[in-house]
Amino acid sequence: SMLPLGHVAYTWAALTWLQSRGKAQNVDYRGAALAALAPDLVDKPLSLTLLSDSGTSQGVSHTLLAQAALTVILARLKAEWLPYALIINSHLVADQMWKYPRTLFFPLSGGLDSWKFMGTPAAMLDAYVEIIKRPAIAAVELVGLALLTWVAYKTRLHRKSGVKRLLVTGKPELR
Repeated sequence: SMLPLGHVAYTWAALTWLQSRGKAQNVDYRGAALAALAPDLVDKPLSLTLLSDSGTSQGVSHTLLAQAALTVILARLKAEWLPYALIINSHLVADQMWKYPRTLFFPLSGGLDSWKFMGTPAAMLDAYVEIIKRPAIAAVELVGLALLTWVAYKTRLHRKSGVKRLLVTGKPELR
C-alpha cells in the first residue's frame, strides 16, 4: 500500500523525467495527479459506504479487470487519454496488488482480500497509521518525498510563479 502523497510523487517524478527528455509533453500534471489517485478516490468511499463490511479499502478499482476495461474505454474515447489510463494502471504496481491476488483477479477469484475492518473513517485512519509504521512503507514514502523535492526544484514549484503556472495550465516550467 502507498499513501496518497506517494502516488502523486512517484507519478510526477516519472512525468518530470519523461518531459525533460521531450516525451509526454501533453500530459497535464493536474490530470496525472488525479489519475494516480483515481483507484483510491473510487474505492475508499466505497469501503466507507457500500462495501463497509469488506475488510478492505482496495476494492473493485484495484482489480485487473477494472483496470483493463478502463484502459480500453479511455483509449477508444480519446487517444490522448491513454497516458492517464497508464498512470491509473500504475496504481496496481504502487500498491503491490500482486500480494492481494483475490482482489487483483476479482471477480474471477470470488472475493476481495480482507485485511481488517475499514468501514469507518476512524478505522481507516487506524489502518493508515499502522501501515506507515512499517519500515518498508515508510522508506517508500521517504523516497517519494525526496522525489517530490526533486520535482519541485526541476519544475520551479519552489517559487510562487511556478505553483501558479502549474495550477493554471497543468504544465510546470521545466529547467
